[in-house]
Amino acid sequence: MDTEDAWGRMVARLRRRVPELATAFLARLDRDGHYDDQPVTPADLRDTAEESLALLVDQLARTDGRIELGDLPDRLGRHRARQGVDLDDLVRAVRLDFPVLWSALLDQDGDAAVLVRRADRVWAVVDAYAREVHFAFLDEQAVLAEQQRDEQRQLLDLLFRGGPGGTPAEHRTARLAAGLGVGEDAAFTVCAALADHAATLRGRAARTAGVHLRDVEFGVVAFWPADVPGAAPPEHRLTADIGCVVVGGVAGLAAVPDAASAVLRMAHLLPPDAAAPHGPREVWPLVARRALDDHGGLADTLLAGLDAARPDEIGLLRETALAYLDSGSVATVAGRLYCHRNTVLNRLRRFAALTGLDLTRPRDAALAVVLLSG
Repeated sequence: MDTEDAWGRMVARLRRRVPELATAFLARLDRDGHYDDQPVTPADLRDTAEESLALLVDQLARTDGRIELGDLPDRLGRHRARQGVDLDDLVRAVRLDFPVLWSALLDQDGDAAVLVRRADRVWAVVDAYAREVHFAFLDEQAVLAEQQRDEQRQLLDLLFRGGPGGTPAEHRTARLAAGLGVGEDAAFTVCAALADHAATLRGRAARTAGVHLRDVEFGVVAFWPADVPGAAPPEHRLTADIGCVVVGGVAGLAAVPDAASAVLRMAHLLPPDAAAPHGPREVWPLVARRALDDHGGLADTLLAGLDAARPDEIGLLRETALAYLDSGSVATVAGRLYCHRNTVLNRLRRFAALTGLDLTRPRDAALAVVLLSG
C-alpha cells in the first residue's frame, strides 16, 4: 500500500507539470531534428504534446492496470496523415514521450524501488499510445489514397468523355491538367495493353510516380508526361517484355484521349504471342490489313493468285517475300534462308507472276507488307 501511495504521489506531481513536460518533449524533438521539415506548426506541436502527455500521465495513475487511451491517438494519427507527416518521424516523436516521462520521474525524490517496479508500466502505456497512433495514421493514409484514386478516376472520366471524339472542352483542359498534376501543353507518351499484359502494366504503373491509368474493356490505357525534369522517362521499365502499343510525342493533354483510342485499337491487332512494346511504325501494316479486311475481305482477294501454287510452294513464296521486304537484299535473303541467290530471284519472280506484285517496286512492296502481315 505504501508503494501504491508513493507512486500515486509521484504521478500526481507529474500531472501538475504537464506544460513543463511538453517543453522538455519539444526540446528533445528539436534536438533530434526529425520534425525540421515536417508541415506542423509550433503551436500544433505544443498543443498535441500537452494533450498527449496529460493522457499518458492519467493512464499511469490508473490502479486497475488497464490502458484506455480514448480517441486521442486516432485523432492524432489521422491528423498527421492528412498533414503529410512522415510516418517514421511521427512514431519516433511519439516514443519520445517515454524518456520525457521517465526523466521527470527520476528527478523526483522518491523510492527507487517504486520506479523500478513501474518502468514496464510506463513503457507499456507509451508503446500502446504509439501503436494506436501508428495504426490510425495507416488507416487514414488508406482512406486518403482511395479518395485520391476516386478523384483521379473522376478526372480521367472527364478527360476521356468530356467532349466530342473523347476530347474535353477547351475550357476544362487546364483544370483537368492541374488536377492530374501534369502540364496542359506537355508532350505525353500513351500506351495500351490487353489481358495479362494489362495486369503487368497496371502493377508496374502502380509503383511508378506520374503514370495515369484508365481501365478499358479487356485491358488498360496508361499515359505519362514524356519529359519530366530531373527524372528518367519511365517507358522502358513500364513496357519492357510487354505486348503493348506505345506512341510518344502526343501534343497536349487534350490530345491524349484520341491517342489512347488509337493505340488501343492497335493493341487489339497484336498477335497473341507479342512480348515486346510496339510503336506505330511496327503496327501500321496490321492497321492497314484490318482496313482491307473490313472491305469485303479485300486482302484475301488481292492475294488470291497464290492459290494457284502448290501448298508447299505457297509457304516458300510467302517466306521469301517477307524476308525480302524486311531487308531489301537478295543476298541477305539467300543467307537467311540457306539457298542460292538465283533461287531467291526465281521465287520473287514467281510471287510477282501469281499476285501481280513486283516487290522491287516501292508501291507494290508497300502493299505486300500490308497483305502479308495477316
